[in-house]
Amino acid sequence: MPCSDLVDQLLAQPDLAAQRQFLKDRPSRLDDQFVHDLKQCADQFLRSDLHRSLQIVDLLYDAAELTGNPLHRALGLRAEANAASIGQRQYQRGLELYDQAGEIYRAQGRLVEQAISQIGKIGALLYLGRYEAALACGHWANSILAAHAEYRWQATLLMNLAAVYDRLGELAQALEMVDQAGKLYAQLGADGEPGLGLAQITRAVILRNLGRFEESIQASQAAREILTHCGQWVEAARAQQCLALTYFVLGRYNEALDNLNQVRDIFLGDGRQLDAMQVELFTSDCLLQLRRFTDVLEKCHQVRGLFAEVGAHHVVAQAIVNEAVAYTELGRYAQAVDSLAEARQLFAQDGNHVWVASTDLETAAVRLRQGEFVDSLTTAVACADIFKAHDLAVEEAQARLVAARAALALGQHAQTLHLTAAVLKVGEARHIPILTYQARHLLGSLAVAHDCAHEAFDNYDRAIQELEQLRGRLMVEFRVGFLEDKAVIYEDAVELCLETRQPLRGLEYAERAKSRALLDLLAQRLDLSIQARAETDRPLVAELLRLRAERDRLYRRWESDGETSERGWTTSDSERQRAQQNVLALEKQITELWHRLLIQNADYARDAALWHVRTEPIQPHLQPGSLLIEYFIVHRQLVVFLVTRKSVRCLRLPGELAQVQQLIQRLWLNLKAVPRSSPNQMAPLESNARGLLQRLYDLVIRPLGDELSKFDRLIIVPHGPLHYLPFHALHNGQAYLLEQHEISYLPNASFLRYCQEAPLAASGAVAVGHSNNRRLPYTVREAQAIAARLGGEALLEDEATLPRLRQATLDCRIVHLAAHGDFRPDNPLFSGLALTDGWLTTLDIFGLRLKASLVTLSACQTGRSVVGGGDELLGLMRAFLSAGAASLALSLWAVEDCSTARLMETFYGNMTAGRAKGAALRDAQLQFIDGQTGIGKTGGTRYTHPYFWAPFFLVGDTGPL
Repeated sequence: MPCSDLVDQLLAQPDLAAQRQFLKDRPSRLDDQFVHDLKQCADQFLRSDLHRSLQIVDLLYDAAELTGNPLHRALGLRAEANAASIGQRQYQRGLELYDQAGEIYRAQGRLVEQAISQIGKIGALLYLGRYEAALACGHWANSILAAHAEYRWQATLLMNLAAVYDRLGELAQALEMVDQAGKLYAQLGADGEPGLGLAQITRAVILRNLGRFEESIQASQAAREILTHCGQWVEAARAQQCLALTYFVLGRYNEALDNLNQVRDIFLGDGRQLDAMQVELFTSDCLLQLRRFTDVLEKCHQVRGLFAEVGAHHVVAQAIVNEAVAYTELGRYAQAVDSLAEARQLFAQDGNHVWVASTDLETAAVRLRQGEFVDSLTTAVACADIFKAHDLAVEEAQARLVAARAALALGQHAQTLHLTAAVLKVGEARHIPILTYQARHLLGSLAVAHDCAHEAFDNYDRAIQELEQLRGRLMVEFRVGFLEDKAVIYEDAVELCLETRQPLRGLEYAERAKSRALLDLLAQRLDLSIQARAETDRPLVAELLRLRAERDRLYRRWESDGETSERGWTTSDSERQRAQQNVLALEKQITELWHRLLIQNADYARDAALWHVRTEPIQPHLQPGSLLIEYFIVHRQLVVFLVTRKSVRCLRLPGELAQVQQLIQRLWLNLKAVPRSSPNQMAPLESNARGLLQRLYDLVIRPLGDELSKFDRLIIVPHGPLHYLPFHALHNGQAYLLEQHEISYLPNASFLRYCQEAPLAASGAVAVGHSNNRRLPYTVREAQAIAARLGGEALLEDEATLPRLRQATLDCRIVHLAAHGDFRPDNPLFSGLALTDGWLTTLDIFGLRLKASLVTLSACQTGRSVVGGGDELLGLMRAFLSAGAASLALSLWAVEDCSTARLMETFYGNMTAGRAKGAALRDAQLQFIDGQTGIGKTGGTRYTHPYFWAPFFLVGDTGPL
């Protein structure tokens, strides 16, 4: 640091009081050079240690008071203004201080110093949206500095002017000024190196806005290297932030988020709360693409509040725009329109025509959703023209994309083609998959409209390839949300296959749309466990473990006392409600930190070889006598693929999906009524359930014709809401489907190979029984009986702990868990089973390493999942399959304790007698249907209602243990 010895001695004093006394003891040595050196130290610490910079500002004022020199006070004002405007984002306060300094210089006839004092003022005016004032101030000061050959100050001034022109969308002029500044910094040699780094940041921003992404990336990386070398860590972080935003535009969301997380930590570590909050705004851009709209609204609300306090209306308006986009995607169109109007007014007040156009474009997107196609088309085209006038090629393409969708909806095919071709040209030239895939999809739709199937398939395939490249760049857990609104492209492709009678090709498209994140976990052997993979992960892992322990402690207060007759039935009480908000807050923290840990270790997202989705061959893995029935929803209509070892058929089902959903909801109401019904109410409930199951059979099974009668085994691959339908309990009027066929399930047909080829332990069994404080007494008996039958280990009550379970399952062929279960539709990451020392949650299961032929979850709702984007099943099933289980026996709803114990005893008895897993479960359930269980006789009524036998189903491999 180029400070004098006296300044070094001053700053070496132990505290502020000692430093002030040091100044008082040396009044004669407080000359101009000393004060200039002290101010330079304040500015340099501004880039690395804001707190220390502000301490030096206090010393500058003390020195000025001791010397009585107004020029010394002006230096203190400038240093404080820099800290207020650059460090604390208090722009109005910064303006006042810059003006006070400038007035002192004017009164003293110091024209050059007056011009220098205006440099920082430009940045403050920029953030306050006062662009004309910023340009006027800048050009006046530039003429003074150029005339007096003050090149270092002139270079800094040109940088600030470039930022103003960039904000106004006048990019050519902005780039010219940055290049001029770079030349001036280069002339200064080592003294100009930090400025050269800052110039590279600004240059990177402008290049990104011009769509010159590779150059922008190179400039950001160069800036970071230069500034790191100069010890300016905060400015190096800004270079990293710039790099992250370029990654975002290119659709490299994982890399963008990873960099933004690091930048936020640097800003927070230096006390720069507003800088860190602006990073949250940039993060919300990524989260919009990942469809995490609740998080977006939360972050943008915080950004609005903080930046409104400092008068940074441009940042506030940007946050409002992001809020509006989130509202649009949530279907809250009125709120979206109101927010956009508010943001537009703020941008218009600033005279920022580019951002006004950006806001209008979002309004056009809302109108498109609302079916106002003419208004949407007109507005989007006008926005595209504005972007074109400012050389904003990417923004222009985005506008033309909205216009193209509106034109297609209006049947204006020629205009659609013209607009889409322009979008495609930009997307392909600049390697922006988010534009390219949408353009290709539109071209495919146009080709279908003109009966050009070959051309349509070509465009659909290219679109899907681009989409899957985007998806493949994401951390695996983010892929689910990203695909939520993109299934339509696969639906269009399957629809075309139906029309052109290409069932095998249609099946491949359907497979590419389903449960890909689970298949990625298996195919790429991705590790989602909470563990440190690098030294930098350790603090994050420690905090995750601490939060998890605290969550378990509080959750015990939240969970209900339950019903003694059911495994997991929940009720509400006042104590639980008091803890609920704390638990949810902890779970949110845990989820965010876990995602951050996974982002940091998602190296696979950079490997291009892993981007392309490959479907596994299905037919070679089907056993003789097996029929795979895969459902797929195409534009709210049900399609089914019938797959045997030798053939693939495809047909549309005549029923409406909405009708199926209504019947499923009514069935669930019936099932929920059973536990609280008296024995004499059971017969009417059972009759009602059979009626509903028969109507569902007529919609999803009967249209398949006589094909099913040829097969002993059916493998069901549901889609969408059909995951909540117990197919094995469907009734044809004479018998349940289970009575005619052995039935199992798969989340995706491609999973068939993985479950059949999963590495298995040679032997070993463990049965866990935990009664949840004696509320479920049969769980312990059940686990004891199964462990004895299998010759395995029993972990009962106090022995049923997470560490014991992890150890026992390491090399075990059969795992049985009988406990209280909880399904969390609000956050399936915390669905789980209650053990002695806490909960075995979905999050924990990702950390297990299983070699189990069978994992049985004998608890409530263990087979229920939240159906996410890409038909991903979020819950315990996915976690156990990814952990290595070849098959799972799961429950779809809350189960009764006594009858479940009997069902499990029969199930395992059948397997030890030599029956395969699928056949063993079927035989056990048939005993309930036939009334042969010997339990549940009350008032002459047997427990034959599907509630008691149909919750359990088998996923995965159905063969022998």
